Amino acid sequence: MLRALSATALLVPALALAQGPGDATAIGLPQFVSYDLTSGGTTKRISQFSLPFAVIVPIGQRVSLDVSTAYALSQVKQGATTVELNGLTDTQVRANFTMLGDAAVVTLGVNVPTGQYAVPDNKLDAAGQIGNDFLVYPVSSYGNGVAGTGGIAFAKSLGSWNLGVGGTLRKSGEFDAFTTGTQNYRFQPADEYRIRAGLDRQIGDGSFGLGLTYSAFGDDLADTTTYSTGDRYIGTLNYFLPRERWDLSISGWDLYRAEGQQVGGTAPYENVANLSATVGFGSGAVRLEPSAEGRFWQVGGNRAGRLLNAGLRARLGSELFTVVPAATYSVGTLYSPIDGAATDVTGFRASLLIRIH
Repeated sequence: MLRALSATALLVPALALAQGPGDATAIGLPQFVSYDLTSGGTTKRISQFSLPFAVIVPIGQRVSLDVSTAYALSQVKQGATTVELNGLTDTQVRANFTMLGDAAVVTLGVNVPTGQYAVPDNKLDAAGQIGNDFLVYPVSSYGNGVAGTGGIAFAKSLGSWNLGVGGTLRKSGEFDAFTTGTQNYRFQPADEYRIRAGLDRQIGDGSFGLGLTYSAFGDDLADTTTYSTGDRYIGTLNYFLPRERWDLSISGWDLYRAEGQQVGGTAPYENVANLSATVGFGSGAVRLEPSAEGRFWQVGGNRAGRLLNAGLRARLGSELFTVVPAATYSVGTLYSPIDGAATDVTGFRASLLIRIH
């Protein structure tokens, strides 16, 4: 599933010059996201504050270790009723091994169950609203049980193109997902198999890239009920054009989830498409990046939502740290899959990336 970039992913470029534990990097990324859904004069507000934190430690030139976790406060408010869920998420521990020069990377990871489990039934609304591929929240789940991940990736130059391919396997353990009264309900996540491929090349002074990710899932088991989320395909593209006083970035992604099985029947396929453009300008330690973004959602071939985002991001840096504040305002519409009834959407997103070099 497509989500905001993890804190550890933002740290990868730091590895190029890292030599040992003394070159460790820490990063924090507090974020706040809030959406108001208004229909028939009634408004439901779904908001989340999250604080991801990660540390990456290089061990020599070929091995690195990173640890990441997050605190999240999710809230659903409608009228006088407020449902709130807060606490730590699971902790991810990952080791990366670079081999064959820089042509291959092997990754071994484990998901440590430090998050919130056995969510009470009176808080399920807060837990369920954040797992949405259209209204993307930084933390989509507080806990996924003990899990292990292994992966390998290769990179190779093919003329003027650079090719990268990789594959991962994730195997998860059973855990208590939620509770009703005194009864805990067990959940066994399916195994996940993921294949990724990407191409990029220089075009004049700029660059262009394409990517495709395919994720295949087995059957989940919730208590005694088996169901499937459907396989997922994610395509990405990006184009970067530098100029003397400004630059332009165009990026897009498309998420297609195939039909799955849910309680009571078939879960229809869905598609979320997103296209954005960012202009960057500035010099020295200060850089500004205004952006515009459009997102469109279909379920079973019927329109399900549209969202327009306007944002502004700044980059402030020195030799010791980098600070990146950002804010985005959203407006759009959700459509009922039953009768097409419209629900107005307005939203706000703010984040503050803090990176200590």
